[in-house]
Amino acid sequence: MPEDLDYSPLTAPVDPAEALAYAKANGDRPTRDLACCAFLFALIMAVLVAFLSIPLNMYLTGTHPDGGVGVRLLGLLPVAVGLGLVVLVIVASRRSGRQERINHYRIMRFAARNGLGYRMKVKDPEHPAGIFNTGDARCAVDVVSIEGPRPMEIGLHGYLAGYRGGEPFRWGYATAALDADLPHLLLNSRAKGMGNALKSGDDPLGNPDLHGPGTEAFNVHGPFGRAQEIQALLDRTLFAPDLLARYAERPVHIELVENRLYFFSRESLSTTDPDTWRWLLALLTDTAERLES
Repeated sequence: MPEDLDYSPLTAPVDPAEALAYAKANGDRPTRDLACCAFLFALIMAVLVAFLSIPLNMYLTGTHPDGGVGVRLLGLLPVAVGLGLVVLVIVASRRSGRQERINHYRIMRFAARNGLGYRMKVKDPEHPAGIFNTGDARCAVDVVSIEGPRPMEIGLHGYLAGYRGGEPFRWGYATAALDADLPHLLLNSRAKGMGNALKSGDDPLGNPDLHGPGTEAFNVHGPFGRAQEIQALLDRTLFAPDLLARYAERPVHIELVENRLYFFSRESLSTTDPDTWRWLLALLTDTAERLES
């Protein structure tokens, strides 16, 4: 675990203009993206407004043929509501995009201050864990890399899958190299709110018959025919009472594959919250050391 990191850049004030310039310099075009989203939403609203306004005006004309200004204004109500929604969506999108750019910039400055690597976006990140071979439009953001005796990488990975391949998924991840030859294991947390279980990729993994408190916290997938070996490995490492207690505080899915340890979280792990970084780096290091012992 890196010692004496300076976490102050994660919460320091940021000039929005500097964050915007950095985003554009790194291939992000927020103005274009916002314009496209606004155009699509306005087009959808125009269709809905027309769908509502035409029958409403026909009804009002038929029931109030001599109606005054009030009736005409009532016929324009769908138009007013539609325009109001378009404005609200554009304002919310601008605020969200502005905050996202500021967060990117803060994490970049945190990495730079501490001599860490940083990439704002990585398309099709190469990792052996199954989650990185799932879905389409795979992309990781805010990828922070740590060199040294134990290389680490932390980021937020997203892809499209699910219904007709269009459902977005995002997983915070952290990985560390292991100096140990371990079987491919996937431990899906049973904690509430952890969402859909992760898949193990192309490796054929079964559900070994395990017992103990660890099986109440995780649903374990591993190689067929090695239940006793897996039970012994987990009992002396990940299922140790102290580690199980820490996993219960902030649940994560865990994968061991090709001599690497992975944590996956529903929340972003590459974040502007200093406490999350302190917790994550300590737990990732302690887990890796336990697996190598």
